[in-house]
Amino acid sequence: MKKLNLIAVMIAFLGMTVLSNAQNIAISDASHTADASAVLDVYSTSKGMLVPRLTSTQRTAISSPATGLLVFDTDSVDYMYYDGSGWTELSTGNLWRRSGTDTYLRHFNDNVVIGTNTSAPGYKFYVYGNSSQMSRFDGQVEFWNVAGGKMNADINNDGLNNGVLKVYDALSGAKIQLNAGGNSYLSGGNVCIGATNPLHLLHLIDPVGVAAPQLMVANATGNGNSSLGYAFTGTNYAEGIDGTDNSFKLVKANGLINSFQGDGATIFRAAPSGIVDLNNQSRARAFQRQNPMKPMGWGQPVPFAAWTPVDFDMLSYDQQFEFTTAITPPYSPAGGPASAYFTAQEEGYYQVNARTDFILVSYDTEEDIHYPNYPGYVSIAIFKTNQQGQTFMYAQGNKLQGADNNPNGWNDLRNNLGPNVSDVVYLKAGERIEIWVWQNLWTGAIPLRIMNPDDPMYQGAPPSQTYVSVHKAS
Repeated sequence: MKKLNLIAVMIAFLGMTVLSNAQNIAISDASHTADASAVLDVYSTSKGMLVPRLTSTQRTAISSPATGLLVFDTDSVDYMYYDGSGWTELSTGNLWRRSGTDTYLRHFNDNVVIGTNTSAPGYKFYVYGNSSQMSRFDGQVEFWNVAGGKMNADINNDGLNNGVLKVYDALSGAKIQLNAGGNSYLSGGNVCIGATNPLHLLHLIDPVGVAAPQLMVANATGNGNSSLGYAFTGTNYAEGIDGTDNSFKLVKANGLINSFQGDGATIFRAAPSGIVDLNNQSRARAFQRQNPMKPMGWGQPVPFAAWTPVDFDMLSYDQQFEFTTAITPPYSPAGGPASAYFTAQEEGYYQVNARTDFILVSYDTEEDIHYPNYPGYVSIAIFKTNQQGQTFMYAQGNKLQGADNNPNGWNDLRNNLGPNVSDVVYLKAGERIEIWVWQNLWTGAIPLRIMNPDDPMYQGAPPSQTYVSVHKAS
């Protein structure tokens, strides 16, 4: 039996061509010369070569393995080699596979880590390192929600070589877009800076209470202005620092440039000096003009002991076109209605100031009145007409005596005939302010028209000249 086994081995060995020399050996099933660079050259065109096949238990049980020792682990299905300190996989054929030009990670639950041999649990792809150039993507990068089959975000090119980052809402498309060369937007909800609970579209929350402003609008060049804009139902507003005079302004316009007090748009102005102006503060100024048909230029005649509206017929300022002037002749009759009045366009508090000058001169003779009625008085008042059309006295000014009852001489107090009135009047839009005057110094006919200086209708009633200004206080 031993002879037969030996003969079988010899026959098998002789079936192979073994070519050798002092430097290398070739083992082949065909005629082949060993490569000069190889100590052992195994050659075949129809067969392969097997290395020892061990289980993991058998492999790790090898005593004192040599560095470079190679086996095939039948449990892990890997070629394993000993690197001098431990066993290492030689092949990753079980980790990756190819389909066409695509390469796949065979075990889809595994993670890929680059740059470190430490674990990175929870990350499908992890790149570690301290280089400024960690990774690079040429072309579009997309992020998808596998469960919903919708794109979550993508980074791409807008066609003009500008980078665009988009974050999507699965129901309505991109809600966040950052465009390097165009418009960017966020339309997916509220944004909070400083905390995590925004209650408004943009909510700034100071978590530590610092003294610095939570929002800073800066102009680094010093040109133009630093301002914020507001738009509401088609109306634009702006507030901020106007670079032309470094004042803080609130303007009913789409910007602060070329805005100024009294332009009809500048609502508020605070100068660096501390002076504060409210636009529309000075709303109107009016005068009762002197009568050019009288040599002394007397103004409006006022009837005896009757409150009479002042016929303001000259405007020096009417910012919002709220003052209606009188058309004279005829004059407003005693007791109204008034021909001249201020009609508020906006609701608010209005500061009204008025002053009148009574002249102790007879309107018919154009001579001084030296013996007016005693005790005679002059006064001025603010009348208000409300939205219901009711006219009433709102505030009365000075009641000044104009006669002293001196039996031995003239009894007039001509330097005491300038009453004034000043008060704040609350007006709704459409309500009116009127100025009325009163006198009981001199009786006589009440002139109704001024057409001819010789008309007897001019007799009596000392004339007055009156000024009024209206300021909006709020």
